[in-house]
Amino acid sequence: MTQNAPVTLHAIVDRIKTQKTILLPAFAISAFALVGYAAADRQAPVIHSNKIVVPYGTYLTPSDFEITDNRDNLDIMDVSIKSGTYEAKQLGTYHVTVTVTDTFQNTTDKEVEVQVIDNEAPVIASRTEGGYIIDVEANGSNNLLDYVKATDNVDGDVSEFITFEGGIDTTVIGEQKVVAHVEDNAGNMAEQTLSFNIKDSVAPTLTQKTQSFDVNYGDTFNPADYFDVSDNFDPSPVLTVKGDIDTKKLNSEQKATIIVTDNSGNETKQECTFNIKDIRGPEIKLKTNKVSITEGTSVNWNSLLVSAVDNLDGDVTKTVGISGNVDVNNEGNYTATYTATDKTGNTTVVNIPVEVKSRNAALIQTALGKIGCRYRMGAVGPNVFDCSSFTRWVYRQNGRSLSGTAAVQFNSTQRVDRNALKHGDLVFFKNTYKKGISHVGIYLGGGRFVHAANEKKGVITSSLGESYYAAHYAGGGRV
Repeated sequence: MTQNAPVTLHAIVDRIKTQKTILLPAFAISAFALVGYAAADRQAPVIHSNKIVVPYGTYLTPSDFEITDNRDNLDIMDVSIKSGTYEAKQLGTYHVTVTVTDTFQNTTDKEVEVQVIDNEAPVIASRTEGGYIIDVEANGSNNLLDYVKATDNVDGDVSEFITFEGGIDTTVIGEQKVVAHVEDNAGNMAEQTLSFNIKDSVAPTLTQKTQSFDVNYGDTFNPADYFDVSDNFDPSPVLTVKGDIDTKKLNSEQKATIIVTDNSGNETKQECTFNIKDIRGPEIKLKTNKVSITEGTSVNWNSLLVSAVDNLDGDVTKTVGISGNVDVNNEGNYTATYTATDKTGNTTVVNIPVEVKSRNAALIQTALGKIGCRYRMGAVGPNVFDCSSFTRWVYRQNGRSLSGTAAVQFNSTQRVDRNALKHGDLVFFKNTYKKGISHVGIYLGGGRFVHAANEKKGVITSSLGESYYAAHYAGGGRV
């Protein structure tokens, strides 16, 4: 029966074709032939890949492997990938089992080595949206990493490893280019030319200086009296006023817009209401802003006053009051006060410092100029002295009468308590080289005095607090 089967098949076909006695559709003949071909496909698919290399992050699919079949295409075959320990986001080498089954159920299994590698360079980009043109505010940071970042698919943020060719200067407006380089741990390198647009887009700042916008009647209106201005880039932004302020309209409210503009055209505006009032006292003018006199000198304080003029009341010079604590008979620093008040009640006070100098200031300078001169008993100067001739010579050089020995000078001067001593007063000592008043010097202030001490020391300065002089101190004298 098996041997005769081909003969019978050919006979049937021939009969159909020639005699057409059996009406079979053409597709039935073709299907018959296909069944015969299918019975002959026993060849399994072939997995050609022994090892594949995939980029980091690859999730394996059949197309990653080279697979062929004598009949079927890859997209109609059943492919199973047993990944095992495979990690798409972990660099390394893995082994996976690939199973392929064609449409005729022929199956092939194969273990394939899979190597996950990093072949992607980092991406250099702006930290803000804007592509490779990066806007930077004038006078901002010059640190490029404040504006640029680098991200790697494996290593993550690698910004700290960026190197730059050149830098930026945010004090210069305009475009500036910098080349950035970065390399990841796998050695993939990226290079990017970045354009930095240095610009001034920040408006100046208006800072109010006063709690209110009161304008003194009759003054020239100046917005700078009420606002401070500053800018991030322009050192001298311009302050202007839109609207007229008439300071001659007493007790009126007037509106104006204060505008500050920098040299890039950025501006800030503030609407303000200004109140015109009489808020300032009379203007007092004096001949001097400081008085220096010698003690004992009288002063005509009215003669120092030039004028006092009020913006509404006019000349009020005759109403100026003069006060102070000046003691012209005692050296020291004092204050003289001039006061004027207008009809509105605005008061102006002007204080001037008054220095009352010692009448012995020149005398002291003369005495100090002789420090270092020699001492000799009975000498009378001008370069060799004893103690009393030194005081006599100094006083006479300054037009002051003084004569005799230390004892004579003691008896001819007015007694002064130690705590009331002034510059140029005489200080006396007793029982030094003989009984009674035996030594004299000139007081300098601060507990010190200048004197012709002895043959060993000559003219020197000493302290009343030194034990020797404290023990022998007899008192002070004023000529």
